[in-house]
Amino acid sequence: MMKTNPNHPILVTGASTGIGNHLVKYLAARGHIVYGTARKEDDLAVLGTIENVVPIRLDVRNAEQIREALSLVAGRGTGLYGLVNNAGLGELGMLPFWTDDEVLNIFNVNVFGPYRMTTTFLPLLLESKGRIVNIGSQGGVITSKYYGPYTMTKHALEAYTVTLNCELDPYGVRASIVQPGGIISNIGANSMPTMVARFERATAPFTEEAEQVLASFEQKPTSEDDGEESETRRKPSSPEIVAIAVYDALFSERPKTRYLVGTKWEGDRVLNELLVKLLDENDNPQHNYSRDQLVALLDRHVLDRRDRK
Repeated sequence: MMKTNPNHPILVTGASTGIGNHLVKYLAARGHIVYGTARKEDDLAVLGTIENVVPIRLDVRNAEQIREALSLVAGRGTGLYGLVNNAGLGELGMLPFWTDDEVLNIFNVNVFGPYRMTTTFLPLLLESKGRIVNIGSQGGVITSKYYGPYTMTKHALEAYTVTLNCELDPYGVRASIVQPGGIISNIGANSMPTMVARFERATAPFTEEAEQVLASFEQKPTSEDDGEESETRRKPSSPEIVAIAVYDALFSERPKTRYLVGTKWEGDRVLNELLVKLLDENDNPQHNYSRDQLVALLDRHVLDRRDRK
């Protein structure tokens, strides 16, 4: 059951393109007043043409701009029901060739940005007993080569969301994290120049591998319908599936803590990795459950979850 109320405004960061832009339109079309943030004047002007959308100039790295946004929202007198921390960076590169500034920047946007936004807007969210939705990634559960710092930030956002829930739920505020797989957006194209520069920095013995990655950037993308999905033949989803999950997190009477969204192949990949982690953790003298004990433990949690619904 949904407790949606158009009179409860929602703020979405990173609303200029991709998931954030789609989400702003999705919420506004359903009658909600949406504060959409962007850094560039051209993007703000476009957001301002959408009915029910109030554009706000904001960079989540800039604490002063965040405080100004709070003053603007509070000054309208309608409160704030939902905060969607969507703004984020997606970057690839071999770990040894990230600079300190690059690592600090991706953490500044992907981790400290949501932290700053949530802390600043928390008084309004406590007043409305509202919702916080962090846009994470399946990379908050899994990782692979070249995704190091990016998935490090998303793992951190997972922990942040769970902690928020533990601390804020007693006061009527719920936090959820939406974990998309590949989504159709401009995030890859926007980060391409810095990714190329990072692989070009590679030195021996990583040079040949880096050159192969750079060559792959020049290859024409495989058609989405050309064969089954795999690591090298990805089939990104529409941002619509993210918007549906966010809407449920915002308005369901019993929102989930985690919303995994993406293709069947992506979901299988995540679940299999979680099973590997479970077996790794179980392989020690203190726990070391048998297969039957693990199955019984799983059954108990399935029944507990069913009883809570």
